[in-house]
Amino acid sequence: MQQSPSQYKDPNIFHIYYRELININFEGNSVNRVLTNVLGGEDKLVSLLGKNPLDNLVGFVYSMNFNEALILTNDKFKEKVSGIPHNSFLIATSINPHNVALATNFDREVILLRVLGPSRLPTDDDFLRTRIEHNQRRTEDEIFVNDPLDGLDVLTHAELQAGGLTCRILGTFYLDNGELRLGSDIENYMSTSRLRVFKPRGEVLTKIVNHVNSEVRAKALEEARKSGFTSMPSPIQIGTVRYTSTSRLHRSNMEPLVPVFIQPTDFLARRTAILGMTRTGKSNTLKTTVSSVAMSAITDKTKVGQIIFDINGEYANTTMHDDGSSIADVFDENVVCYSGQPGNNPKVRDLRNNFYERPDIGLNIIQDILKDENITAGDMRILVSTISLDPLPEDATESEVKRFERLEAAFKALLSVRGFEPPKGFKVKLSVSKAVKRQILEQNYTDELSDYLEKLQIDDPEKKKLTQEEIEDYAEKHFPNYTQGVSLKELVDFFIDARSADRKIRKEYELAEKEFKTKGTKIRPGLWRSLRSEKNGDDWLDDNLKALTNLIVGRNETDMPIRVKSYLGPITEYHSIHRKQDVEVEVYNLLVDGKIVILDLSVGTEMVRKAMALRIARHILYNSMKRLNAGDYLPNIVIYVEEAHNLIGKKDELTGTWPRIAKEGAKAKIAFVYATQEPSSIHPNILANTENWFVTHLNNEDELKALGKFYDFADFHDSLKTAQDVGFARIKTLSSPFVVPTQIDRFTPEKLKDKLKELKG
Repeated sequence: MQQSPSQYKDPNIFHIYYRELININFEGNSVNRVLTNVLGGEDKLVSLLGKNPLDNLVGFVYSMNFNEALILTNDKFKEKVSGIPHNSFLIATSINPHNVALATNFDREVILLRVLGPSRLPTDDDFLRTRIEHNQRRTEDEIFVNDPLDGLDVLTHAELQAGGLTCRILGTFYLDNGELRLGSDIENYMSTSRLRVFKPRGEVLTKIVNHVNSEVRAKALEEARKSGFTSMPSPIQIGTVRYTSTSRLHRSNMEPLVPVFIQPTDFLARRTAILGMTRTGKSNTLKTTVSSVAMSAITDKTKVGQIIFDINGEYANTTMHDDGSSIADVFDENVVCYSGQPGNNPKVRDLRNNFYERPDIGLNIIQDILKDENITAGDMRILVSTISLDPLPEDATESEVKRFERLEAAFKALLSVRGFEPPKGFKVKLSVSKAVKRQILEQNYTDELSDYLEKLQIDDPEKKKLTQEEIEDYAEKHFPNYTQGVSLKELVDFFIDARSADRKIRKEYELAEKEFKTKGTKIRPGLWRSLRSEKNGDDWLDDNLKALTNLIVGRNETDMPIRVKSYLGPITEYHSIHRKQDVEVEVYNLLVDGKIVILDLSVGTEMVRKAMALRIARHILYNSMKRLNAGDYLPNIVIYVEEAHNLIGKKDELTGTWPRIAKEGAKAKIAFVYATQEPSSIHPNILANTENWFVTHLNNEDELKALGKFYDFADFHDSLKTAQDVGFARIKTLSSPFVVPTQIDRFTPEKLKDKLKELKG
């Protein structure tokens, strides 16, 4: 074979020596002819070596086991392939591309490797001593020389170029009925290894990092059809292969950027983690994921509902990082935004519920928040743990209905005195018996009754006292018509009066009982122990209603002040007078219709955001599981949680909403995507059930150790800690058995808008 000019100038006999070792006849065009036949379909394995295997040769395996391989390489090989970066992919095979037919059954495989670091050669001590001695002998004139061998002789220079690499074995490519498959391990290794090692580049690397086994593709197609897709959605380019932060060589103009694709179906009914420090590309990755799923759904004319719990408001609103656009702007017609403070923006809906229209929801929200704050003392304990305003069953008795009505009315009265703005002209209906009105009048309005008695005595001088019927008739005139509806002020006054009357009746009974025990007198006939209804004789103010009236006046049973305002005041942020329908129901209906729902949680306290997000997530899970159990249509829903450590607790019960979504949501076609800079703060059950991972820079050893427990992320420990480049991620998806280091493409709204126009055509 005629040498090129560069080979004539090359004094490196190491290069020539290894060229001979691979046992290829370079005379004529025999290699090109063989490779043309192979690449035409005779052997898909050899195609993994590239069109010119010698150009990609980087060394030889000199030792291996089932987990690692040790590689002998040299500087010349590294220079030829633009370097061998940390965590880069290599492939090893015994197949001779010059004569594939001679390959034994053991040879017909290609092993996929990842570079972990250097390995020690037996000659390293000698090489080290030679380098030191050579530098010690330098004179001042020899510090800089114009000699490519740096003053060494040819043989010494060639030997000193040798080095070792330790590589992780990621799997084995092999043929199965003509199909190229990738196993996630090796089946066998030979002690007398004849494995040559190559660096995959360009089209070959594209094929490797995006390889999906046929059975995985078939399963994905099956899942896609179940989700409403008519065919397998096209893969979406998420970025390009990037091995290290320094990308001068392996991503230079001389090396083609290798695209990395993700399968949209990997995210449907699956769990996805987006992990990394602030400003390292988490949000960009999440936006790209939302866009990919949305574009696939639009392309195939199917419905996939997506909901983003937006902690910082960057998905609903345009930011400088979005090229002047946002998710809401790109998919304008298909996006519905909610905010806790919508202002006058007609495109933004109010995220808060109307506690007066839906007191059951209002009470549940208050209970969730107070439980989270561990406020459970005295009457607050009853409010948090005992009272319920959930709708009664259809077979509830008349007594149960009236008791529920009183409880609900008292709760609305409590809201009004604790800062929850009521709708204009709001009225409340309440059934109050004559007996209760009479007792309240007797206990609280004695002077008024005396004046009334005096008026009656004018016509009847013999009249000494009012009869029960007369008091009840007067009470009907004194009190407003509660059955027809009264204002909140009138309602509050009524419950204050009812509480006062009840306390006076109980005090009178206690005094009479004490006198009976000490003096043996009889308790006055007809004296009740509390405010009661004559019809059935039960307590009109039961413990639950009594607790609410205490909270209304802000005093407990011993008349000591209760800090009700400080407890309930912050929760007023949850309430809005502008909403009629339950926000959870509205959001779920939008998701069923395939909309992108963005919940702007950037306003309000952390307590408010956490409880609101929890309620909506719980409603989504409950309704989808209800549909599943009933055999009804299941909508595709993807839940995205930004800054997940603010919403999802590490110590949440397994029966809690977020752990259940992660563990059981897939059954109900609910996908879960969470982004956080603190993976160790996420519930272990959620991490354990995560299939897709996007990880950028993490600067904390504890976080890196937590991540290193999953898949092969431990290989990237050092890189994740030091590389802070925006969008430099390590990706593991459901379809891929190994992590791919990737530079995530930037979210480009204008390109997405152009593509949307093409689809709508």
